[in-house]
Amino acid sequence: MPALSSAPSTLSASTAPSAPSLAIPAAVIVFPGSNGDRDLFEALQATGFAPRYVRDSEELPADVALVGLPGGFSYGDYWRAGMLASRAKAVRGLPAVQARGGLILGICNGFQILTAAGLLPGALTYNSPPRFQHRWLKVQVTAAAAASPWFFGLAAGTSLSLPIAHAEGAYRFPHVETATMPPVGPAIPLCYAQNPNGSQGDAAAVLDGSGRILGIMPHPERAIDATLGSTDGQRLFAAARDYLRAPAGQKVEAEVPR
Repeated sequence: MPALSSAPSTLSASTAPSAPSLAIPAAVIVFPGSNGDRDLFEALQATGFAPRYVRDSEELPADVALVGLPGGFSYGDYWRAGMLASRAKAVRGLPAVQARGGLILGICNGFQILTAAGLLPGALTYNSPPRFQHRWLKVQVTAAAAASPWFFGLAAGTSLSLPIAHAEGAYRFPHVETATMPPVGPAIPLCYAQNPNGSQGDAAAVLDGSGRILGIMPHPERAIDATLGSTDGQRLFAAARDYLRAPAGQKVEAEVPR
């Protein structure tokens, strides 16, 4: 794919990359029907990564430290949102990235793909009430985020302003029929301040057990420029960058609290 123009330069000092030479290799998987791939590419590029596009039919490069699955309507959402894309070759390569210490981010449709692939617990279904939701809203960082590289430096209770745009964003706990959080359930690092879609537990995002795979329904990649309404999305990408740049001995691998 052709090279893209430079990303917006309105980064705060705390999130701007300190040196281009330290850019971290990253990949953005592009599916038929993706529409957030360029947004994600530019968000990564603006926060210290060296992203490249990888088609879903291709193998993931061996050197990437972060892989992003963008929003959109992969394969037209046929059968179920994310289901067909979850069988793609690039998605099948994600466990190897996670096993070598890499980070994986699924945004909106990417979140749906990660749950359909079994890389995150639970499932996503139609909003309640059943309609497409698109607006800015507030999400709150929870205690479950503490052990995840994606939320380094973000204290529990921190409020973030992020946009949503989805019709199938209602999260459901695995094997639980009620809206009550199960005694042992998925780690939810972000909760909606006002639930827009009927997600159980007010879940706006979910982590795997390592804390390195994050599925998030709001769009942090669309909140990296103040002219768009918020720069809060920068904070997640900057946290991931700082984790990956840290010497191996300073990385803490911890079970995410549940």
